[in-house]
Amino acid sequence: MNVKNSIFLSQILFLVLAIFCGGKAFAVEVKDVRIAEQQGVIRLVFELTKSTEHKMFSLSAPDRVVLDIENSTFPKSSEGILKKLPSGVLNRVRFAQRESGVRFVLDLSKKVKSKSSTLSASGKFGPRILVELEYGETKKVSVPKSVSSIGGGKRDIVIAIDAGHGGKDPGAIGKYKVREKDIVLSIARELSKNLSKVQGFKPVLTRSSDVYLPLRKRSQLARESNADLLISIHADAFTKSSARGASVWALSLGGKTSEMGRWLAEQEQSAELVGGISLDDKDQLLAEVLLDMSMNSTIQFSLDVGSSVLNQMGAVARLHKNTVQQAGFVVLKSPDIPSILVETGFVSNATEAKNLGSFAYRKKLASAISKGVVASFSKNPPTGTLLEWKQRQSRLRVYTVSKGDTLSEIAKKNNVSLSRLRNANNIKNDVIRIGQKLTLPSS
Repeated sequence: MNVKNSIFLSQILFLVLAIFCGGKAFAVEVKDVRIAEQQGVIRLVFELTKSTEHKMFSLSAPDRVVLDIENSTFPKSSEGILKKLPSGVLNRVRFAQRESGVRFVLDLSKKVKSKSSTLSASGKFGPRILVELEYGETKKVSVPKSVSSIGGGKRDIVIAIDAGHGGKDPGAIGKYKVREKDIVLSIARELSKNLSKVQGFKPVLTRSSDVYLPLRKRSQLARESNADLLISIHADAFTKSSARGASVWALSLGGKTSEMGRWLAEQEQSAELVGGISLDDKDQLLAEVLLDMSMNSTIQFSLDVGSSVLNQMGAVARLHKNTVQQAGFVVLKSPDIPSILVETGFVSNATEAKNLGSFAYRKKLASAISKGVVASFSKNPPTGTLLEWKQRQSRLRVYTVSKGDTLSEIAKKNNVSLSRLRNANNIKNDVIRIGQKLTLPSS
């Protein structure tokens, strides 16, 4: 073939590709699509070569979900992957190359609740888009608790308090020879005292004396205590003595993805529990998805608690940052336990070293942390706890029976069902008396 013909064929090939791809070179390839199904939810993972934006929406008559992945392509040679995906409610998966990217259409046999999210690259997996199709009753993911309860399953909220460093590890040594391990143990003890005075809370110290604990042992002890939250207490030091201020930290997304690989690698060695679901009998995809969901939820709750704690600490201490910071601290990396790290100040700063060396100041810090924790859990108490039960009871209304009242009329007047009114008051035969006080369940 001469040079002229070669150039001509190259031009033809370029023209064909340009027509097929709409004149656009796509930067991202959808290199795999995988499926997992459990407890009324179908999960599809679209693995990408690079991160990109996506949009998803639902259509009816017939029922289907449409996923548009921008700036992407799906090789025609991979079409066979889609033929292996149908599963019960999911009838078929189709795709079409468009000018803006690739469109996948999920044909369904019934209506579903759909949502999508992005997963960062982890281990052998690249960036991914997770699509969840909920079509039946789902089991709520929650961490099982086996701690002492206060009758009727109304358990305490368990707060694991971790004083950093200890024993052979003094931590930072600052001005006036104050040692981090002593400061944080004192604050941890005071925090424990404060929380133990709040009904419905149970503090647990990872160390109550000057002993050394490996980092992962600290989160292990929190898990063994069935903790709802882990608080790790530290004090900073910096090369510049001008650095000062307290801060609160939660796990970063980068830390989450690197830790995920470690957890999954250990599946064969031990059956870890994530959100109350054992991972040891799940395939790699489902285990990965469950773990990522659990850690995303855990990080968000950690940020919420951290914000509440930081808000209270601002009334006592100067803040280094006004928002919760995020990093990959090992002690924060439990996927099933919300965790925050509280940096109480810089011992390398003369003013803060003096403050932290004062027992009165440490008591104020402990009180502020306690108030922040209680305030956060009061807004969103875990299911089955005494705090949740008390809040539910406080929302109940009381009705005093008057002359001429009937149970059905009281129910109608207060917008509650007759059966719920009977159950709330343990009434069997609808007989009521004047002056009797009835509990009205929330409508």
